[in-house]
Amino acid sequence: MIVRAAVGDDLTWSQELLTNSYGAVHVITGENGRDADRLPALVAETGDGERVGLLTYEIAATGLEIVTIDAVRPHAGIGTALLDAARAVATGAGCTRLWLITTNDNLDALRFYQRRGLRIRAVHPGAVQRARRRKPQIPEIGGHGIPLLDELELELPLTAGGAAIRPGGLADVKPVLGLLDGATRWLAGLGRTGQWGTEPHSTNPRRLTAMMRWVPQGHLHVAELDGAVAGALVVGEAPEGIPVVYEPELYVNLLVTDRARQGRGLGTLLLDHARVLAARRGIGLLRVDCYAGDDRALVGWYRRQGFTPTETFTVPLPTGRDWPGQVLEQRL
Repeated sequence: MIVRAAVGDDLTWSQELLTNSYGAVHVITGENGRDADRLPALVAETGDGERVGLLTYEIAATGLEIVTIDAVRPHAGIGTALLDAARAVATGAGCTRLWLITTNDNLDALRFYQRRGLRIRAVHPGAVQRARRRKPQIPEIGGHGIPLLDELELELPLTAGGAAIRPGGLADVKPVLGLLDGATRWLAGLGRTGQWGTEPHSTNPRRLTAMMRWVPQGHLHVAELDGAVAGALVVGEAPEGIPVVYEPELYVNLLVTDRARQGRGLGTLLLDHARVLAARRGIGLLRVDCYAGDDRALVGWYRRQGFTPTETFTVPLPTGRDWPGQVLEQRL
């Protein structure tokens, strides 16, 4: 799948696609009516040059707005490729968020966007009814037989307080282990020693060996904030003991953030990066496992990030007890 900027030769094709999808090239989102065929656009095409997707957008002070997005073939990764490309455009333009508006009947789109990290920011009751006065061809009944009445605004913050993600190197091993030590101390201070115990990771030979292996393999990615490592992500293959899937996948082996920067959205930013990495490799499945003991708070956090719990497992510990784990997955 290739995504490129639209050119003049795409105009007739894009006008036909927009008309088929929206009844006209003129679309209304929120209070804005625009001719989508005059907006900047991205075109998705196959390796043999067949055009299979279109995304139109507008950049303003509030960020990059996706005005329309259409895939000729569903469930083929076209929408994901277009969304990732739009995110790259937004980042390159210095935007702090990517956002869009969809309608209350668009359940498939709402599922698609939320699985890719967008959050519902606002609901605009009656917005479609108001738009219908300006564009009478908007139907009364939308998808799934749902009355077409309201608009929902979704957004994806593009930075976590100015954080940037880059590939990790050997010099990052010590700071990342420091983040793990800090997280362990924080959990212990809450009396939650079941997840990582009380011993520091920085003196654990097994943890150090794993980190030194992940770096040259290109599996480590770090979030840098104010010149310091503030979070880390490791993606690769599922570890031994995790239930096997018989399809391509990307597995989150490690996710940790600086507890002193809690609330900055670093964990979400790193998971968004994992989704981008999977999409670039043509992978449609992202999996992760986490501690499932106590009140399953960590499982709940991943669920809020769009993951679905699947299998549970246990790991025997030297203390004689079992460490409870939960595998979660997200379809991209």
